[in-house]
Amino acid sequence: MRRRLLLLPAALLVAWGWRWAGLGALRRARSAQPGLGLIFEGGPDPQVTPALLAALGEAGVQATFALDGAAARRYPDLVRAVHAQGHDVAARLPRHPWTWGAARHATAALRSVLGQDPAGLSVGARPTLTGWLAGFLAGAPVIAGQGRAGPDGTLSGVRPGALLHLPGTDERLAAQLPARLADLRAREFEVLPLRDLRGLRPERARDLPATALQEVDVWYDRLGRIRRVGNRASSLFRAGTAPYPLADQPLREGGAVRRGERLIEFHLDSARLTELAERPVAGRRIVTASVRDLARALRDDPDLNTFGAVFSISIFSDVLGLYGFTVVDLPPAHERRLTWWSRVIRRAYGVSDPQKRHTPKLAVMSRAAFVERHARD
Repeated sequence: MRRRLLLLPAALLVAWGWRWAGLGALRRARSAQPGLGLIFEGGPDPQVTPALLAALGEAGVQATFALDGAAARRYPDLVRAVHAQGHDVAARLPRHPWTWGAARHATAALRSVLGQDPAGLSVGARPTLTGWLAGFLAGAPVIAGQGRAGPDGTLSGVRPGALLHLPGTDERLAAQLPARLADLRAREFEVLPLRDLRGLRPERARDLPATALQEVDVWYDRLGRIRRVGNRASSLFRAGTAPYPLADQPLREGGAVRRGERLIEFHLDSARLTELAERPVAGRRIVTASVRDLARALRDDPDLNTFGAVFSISIFSDVLGLYGFTVVDLPPAHERRLTWWSRVIRRAYGVSDPQKRHTPKLAVMSRAAFVERHARD
């Protein structure tokens, strides 16, 4: 009897872990391409959908519309208009999917209107556990992006490869969309329908280590008050403050940093650097743009512009030496520990040569010299 009582919480734990991992769902694209997928949830709506189509057409952008089955049957011409303008059409999970057949009915409704299968079934950025299960039972590809729009219209989760769920029946969003699209373009993002996002595929078991590492980064950044620097697709760095961990070190531009002195420490986006490995020329350009973003932040941000120097510890420190940093070898114990951790990260992100030795080092530079050399507007 006791074993039977334990089955339910065990099953719920497994189901929760499955939803957290996103196994089998489309959640993000993996590519050097700075692609971004917009998914408009709900509709078609005779007031809002034409406005969204007009804004997208004016911007020359194609996206994805996740439509309600019942509304699609009421406004089939709007569904066909969305499809005719080159947008992907997916089904949307009903708001209350307590009936397992509800998700299947939604996909069937879109199929009957379009004469073909929808691009998938969207369960939203934060699906309930029952909604998650219902989505998979429907049999269509499950779309579960991790970005969304807040109550004030602010977009969260904006990074290359992300899928953003936006309210497709909100008149405010339709009015804001031209400015949003212009902002994304200025930040170097390519807004694309699902079919054009390179590297978009269902999450697999082998993706679990990378997913877990990204979760570790989120919590590490929260605890250390570390935040992303730059607001563009090319932004690679996160920055916070930390005590300088090594012995006093003279700098090539003059002056020195002292052990324990609180400085700016910046961290690299390991996942993005792995994706950029397929395009080394573009990768070098993006690193340069990110260095400039960091330099401008160290010049203009009052939380960052009062510190004497900036440093980073990574396997890319020799590359930073090309940007004027003083590169320092780590003590043997530090080097062994960080070499092991670097190998863990490289394996998790699927680097092709995980056995190749990459030696982590520390790169440090005075804030004044860094700003003078790289803070170009």
